[in-house]
Amino acid sequence: MISRRSALVSALAAALLATALVVSGSFGSSHREAPLISLDPTADNTDLYAFTAPDAAGKLTMVSDWVPFEDPAGGPNFYKFDQRARYWISLDNTGDGKPDVRFLFTFKDHIRNPNSFLYAAPPVMSIHSANLNEYQTYDVTLVRYRHGRPYSSRVLGRNLPVAPNNVGPKTMPNYGALANEANVNLPGGVKVFTGQRDDPFFVDLGATFDAVTIRKGTGNQGGGKDDLAGYNVHSIVIQVPDSMVTRNHRPVTSPSASNAVVGVWTSTDRRTVGVQPAQDARAHQGHRNHRRSSFSERGWVQVSRLGNPLVNEVVIPLKDKDKFNATTPNHDATNYGQFVLNPELAHLINVLYPGVNAPEHNRTDIVTALLTGIPGKTQIGPHPAAADTLKINLGVPPAAHPNSLGALAGDFQGFPDGRRLTDDVTDISERVVAGALVGHKVPLGDGVDQNDVPYLSSFPYVAPPHDGLNSNLKRFEPPHSPTP
Repeated sequence: MISRRSALVSALAAALLATALVVSGSFGSSHREAPLISLDPTADNTDLYAFTAPDAAGKLTMVSDWVPFEDPAGGPNFYKFDQRARYWISLDNTGDGKPDVRFLFTFKDHIRNPNSFLYAAPPVMSIHSANLNEYQTYDVTLVRYRHGRPYSSRVLGRNLPVAPNNVGPKTMPNYGALANEANVNLPGGVKVFTGQRDDPFFVDLGATFDAVTIRKGTGNQGGGKDDLAGYNVHSIVIQVPDSMVTRNHRPVTSPSASNAVVGVWTSTDRRTVGVQPAQDARAHQGHRNHRRSSFSERGWVQVSRLGNPLVNEVVIPLKDKDKFNATTPNHDATNYGQFVLNPELAHLINVLYPGVNAPEHNRTDIVTALLTGIPGKTQIGPHPAAADTLKINLGVPPAAHPNSLGALAGDFQGFPDGRRLTDDVTDISERVVAGALVGHKVPLGDGVDQNDVPYLSSFPYVAPPHDGLNSNLKRFEPPHSPTP
């Protein structure tokens, strides 16, 4: 009989291989992944991260980004969340692919002087400055579900400030301090931030989309072009106690605890008929914070969603991409299981790189890695549904010495157990596809090993956005010594 340890190692190896095959054809995460959502950037989820931060033990930090490829100089109508949309971060703690806990974010626009063309007049020293002509506020609501249906909702915060766009140093001389005012502590140990941030993902998109080209050597010596460098996104960052999202409302005591694993995904809703006044999208306005709100899901339709990176991009075929964005994780096995079991991408990898010999059919390992979770690691409950959610084991503590290659380098706190900002999914995937887990260790990569700017060590962790005056899009990473 195979030992429990051996079984877990084998399951993780299969999961990493499956994840690599899913990712290798397109590393752009969820930027412009489907025809309809590519025409609706303010509703487009770009990336999702879920992790336990080193400075916030016992809490789950979730970073969800929207609005891809924000040019920092994109005025006079700068980027923002859409007050006609509803933005969700959802969690499944029972393994049925249905939401058990959801956080709803709704936004409202404000203009102080409609007779001015300026987004802001210098100097803006505070997020509440009268010189900030255009600004947004938001409400955040906790909604709890039972068997996929909402049964309670509670407003956690109302009229909270959104960090503005980083116009430039003349208008906003101390943007860091300005944006920090959007870090809000709410009752119950909840912390939230919304606003513009640097796009935290790093990847050579141009090379990747050109048949996974490697610019220099095997890709582990730098020299790649980070095509997301210099661009911004709009981020929602929320940090909550583990007990707020676990199935029994209790803290997680160990990685093997029955409540340790949750699945996370994000989505965006729009109204089903026409364009409605903004106040209609905020039906519970007027209630006091922390009182139960009259929450309703009627009249809204989901237009975008994101769990694991790249599923819609390279697993779901073109004819079903918009359908994927409109459906929920509990329907994934029925709607898209055949594309996961028999992925077109595996065949393309074999054509592009003869000798990889990626299995092309009956890929139950991909189902385990992305949909059902790895037994004893990221599986939610004994009989989980096959659902595309980013699964994280809350009982695994942050790594003392995190490695950007995650589990491939022995750092088992990284992807595919959640996803940290620093996880280099591109290099992990290329190396595993080459056969790293079967003894054929080729140090492949895209030549981009880190973000263009450093992340923050404290909340909200995502780096501040680039300013319009000094913006410089894209960058080449300097050559460096080969990574093992």
